[in-house]
Amino acid sequence: MIKSIGKMFALAFGQQAGSGKVFHPSQTCPECGSKLFAEEGGAVQVRLCPNPDCPKQIRERIEQWCSPAAMDIAGGDAALVAKLVGKGLARDVAELYRLKVAEIAALPGMDALSAQQFFDALTGSQKREAWRLLFGLGIPHVSVAEAKSLCRHFGSVDNIFAAGAERLRQADGVSAETARSIIRWQSDGVNRKLVRRLFKAGLNFKSEFYNPS
Repeated sequence: MIKSIGKMFALAFGQQAGSGKVFHPSQTCPECGSKLFAEEGGAVQVRLCPNPDCPKQIRERIEQWCSPAAMDIAGGDAALVAKLVGKGLARDVAELYRLKVAEIAALPGMDALSAQQFFDALTGSQKREAWRLLFGLGIPHVSVAEAKSLCRHFGSVDNIFAAGAERLRQADGVSAETARSIIRWQSDGVNRKLVRRLFKAGLNFKSEFYNPS
């Protein structure tokens, strides 16, 4: 069974409608060389990289974490994330909170001021509302609206991960697909360790919008 952490790197292939052009699929991931597997998707098929350590997957997970829709970390754009991953300074989102200003400043194109600003943004993100953390984890099918609803209903990220599928669906707007996806995600030992490391890094796991129905 293929283990999935967050979203997988996808390569589309098939035939472009009306063009007569056929795209021939690669059998291996251009980033890490892993053998791709096909996921059927209507007229266009998608090949997925199953390797959670694929550099592109790592970058995409960290980019989502830093994005305005998630932890809203100023300066954490794709360019900086690529540098952090390329230099081996961040292999997952928890490692962002171990960075030192000097390490950031030493990256190509960075200076002391920009490094300090990014470091300060990371520090500030530790107190973000819990729904942002939940969405930032990149759990498949968990939308911003569902992350907010889950935090309102359960009050904390810990309570969400402790709930079964039936209880998860009691949160307003949370689908059966989302509930199953959360359970699959948190059943992976690597993901559970990531969550514990984020807690130890001082991130906020409790929702100030807790409002049990």
